[in-house]
Amino acid sequence: MSPSFKIAVRIGLITSGAIIIFWTISQLTIYRYFRTDYYAAVVAVSFLVAGIFIARSKARHNIALKMPLPDLTQKELSILEQIAAGKSNKDIAAENFVELSTVKTHINNIYAKLGVSSRREAIRAYTSRQE
Repeated sequence: MSPSFKIAVRIGLITSGAIIIFWTISQLTIYRYFRTDYYAAVVAVSFLVAGIFIARSKARHNIALKMPLPDLTQKELSILEQIAAGKSNKDIAAENFVELSTVKTHINNIYAKLGVSSRREAIRAYTSRQE
């Protein structure tokens, strides 16, 4: 499931929970025993708490997206930057003074850690995390 879908489900659950609570309150006629300003205060606090939970979940989601590829080693990150710059495997190997097979191993490790299967997907994942 995508993170945005999970957030939407949480918002829906919180909203439906608030609706059920207020429907129960109105059915039990509790508001008749409270002064109107107390009832309004309870409603305001309930929505404040719901807003705090929603803001926290969005903040966690934004922090996770902005992290600069935490699983990659420094060498893998360097190679990914060179891939994003459009360099070939031969150019990357020559620039880093390593064998072509070593570059291919690093690229396979990058693909596995990012959960992608091509250069384009790796570049897309790299650029989306850097923005």
